[in-house]
Amino acid sequence: MSFRNFISENIFLPLSDCVTGQCSARSFRFFEQSKHWSREQLDAFQNERLRLLVRHSVANVPYYRDLFYNLGLTADDIQTKADLCKIPIVNKSVMRREGIEHFTAEGFPEKQRTAHRSGGSTGEPFSFYTTKEENSMNLAAKLHTWYSVGYRLGDRYVKIANNERDSLQKRVQDFINNSVLIPFSNVNDDELAKTLESIEKLKPLYIRSYPMPLYLLAQFKKKHGGFRYSPKFIFTTGSTLSENYRNEIESAFGCKIIDSYSCEGNANVAQSLNCEKYHVSEEFGITEVVDADGLPIQDGVGRVVSTDLWNYAHPFIRYDTQDLVEVCSAPCECGNPRMMIKRIMGRECESFLRSNGKYITVHDLTGFLKRQEGVSNAVDGYQLVKKKDGSVTFRLVVNDGFDESLKRMIVDYWTEQLDSPVSIEIVDELPLMNNNKRLAIIEEK
Repeated sequence: MSFRNFISENIFLPLSDCVTGQCSARSFRFFEQSKHWSREQLDAFQNERLRLLVRHSVANVPYYRDLFYNLGLTADDIQTKADLCKIPIVNKSVMRREGIEHFTAEGFPEKQRTAHRSGGSTGEPFSFYTTKEENSMNLAAKLHTWYSVGYRLGDRYVKIANNERDSLQKRVQDFINNSVLIPFSNVNDDELAKTLESIEKLKPLYIRSYPMPLYLLAQFKKKHGGFRYSPKFIFTTGSTLSENYRNEIESAFGCKIIDSYSCEGNANVAQSLNCEKYHVSEEFGITEVVDADGLPIQDGVGRVVSTDLWNYAHPFIRYDTQDLVEVCSAPCECGNPRMMIKRIMGRECESFLRSNGKYITVHDLTGFLKRQEGVSNAVDGYQLVKKKDGSVTFRLVVNDGFDESLKRMIVDYWTEQLDSPVSIEIVDELPLMNNNKRLAIIEEK
């Protein structure tokens, strides 16, 4: 451990908690202890947290108070994970229809909650609340995965993303964490070269990114010589990592990928150094896998349904993520007693090459949506369609906040970005694919 590692772990992290009101240091120590738990200890912990969550939700959250009343249930009817099947599954559509207020706990201190908006990589962003305690546990779960392969706070790492550091707080965090963000958007050969040159210069021990940017960088790196630096590990998240992408990236960068998956209501499902299967951070939440009829399965392919055990401001109880995974009930060969997932199947990152030689990915769309407050509040779903003639159509599911001025702003912005004619089509809904996701980008063939 270097001096910087020591300072980061023992001074910077606790100091950050004092400034932000979070408890990340305490949460991380909790995960360091719970990593040794048996299956029985995990089950007992989850059942205890579930009982607390349900009692709180029935007493304070309008949606669950009404739901339990209409079903003839009381909080005492939910004692263990096996009782969860008594509670109907919810999804984004239900939460949107009911409204954020109906899912928000009454009397919950505003200073302890944070407004959050999902990335919307499937074309369906939505708003909800998280809590400082939940955020701390979420961070600790992810940090614990990094620590399992040798990372320590203070180690230099590079994050490749489609956004800029637009706040002083974020830039200070990057400095303290020894992290450098490399923006990745409007990609062409010059930008790919600049990104790889930055990696060569910075020599990060770790790289964190979505799979798509890394795949494009890997292809460029193989085609052009002069880029030889290899980090210790690459951490991927945010979209499905195909075997083809994994092989290309690992070959080009000369290191192993540690892939992870997370969503609203579920902190972290990640690979480890010695196991390519995915293990669930069950201390954070309860993960079910259900079939097409919503019935829990132990083996095979199904949808992930999550219960967040820490979010008391906006509880996620049996939340349908609409992500498909392949699950297996057999004990994992690595000996980890936590729930094991064989494959993550439902997160696809689409992209295509623009006429000007630059790529656009789903993350360019979500980045635009997050930056434009008026658009993010008025658009409930989106899908970009590249037509055979080179023009582009945005299919939008909108609410009453959408107007002609927003429509014109979207058309003007993306006409300039894409260097192609852009039109908007208002639709009632976006169809699901066979893998239960909504494509955010479609290219007509």
